[in-house]
Amino acid sequence: LLGTITVDTFADPDFWNVHDQTEDALYVHRMIVDRKAAGKDIGGLLLDYAVNLAAAKEKRWLRLDAWRTNTKLHAYYVNRGFAMVRVISLKHRGSGALFQQLVRSTV
Repeated sequence: LLGTITVDTFADPDFWNVHDQTEDALYVHRMIVDRKAAGKDIGGLLLDYAVNLAAAKEKRWLRLDAWRTNTKLHAYYVNRGFAMVRVISLKHRGSGALFQQLVRSTV
């Protein structure tokens, strides 16, 4: 096993709200890549899978949250085509840097 990802319609209410049109997105949770596979772009393959799944389900967005302090991970997501939406700082959560990628345009 080199990596795993969970993709579903659960919009974590600590981060995403009705103003985000949560029903028009799929959400990435618990994406993990074995450190022995680092540098092989397994994460990229998992994200490509998630984008394709969102497109197949006719969702507009693929969204995820990342640790607020992991700026290298933030840069990775931006380089993969995600845009930072906002950062939410909650005492009970380490995560809170929110990203999304347009999967399909509604225009």
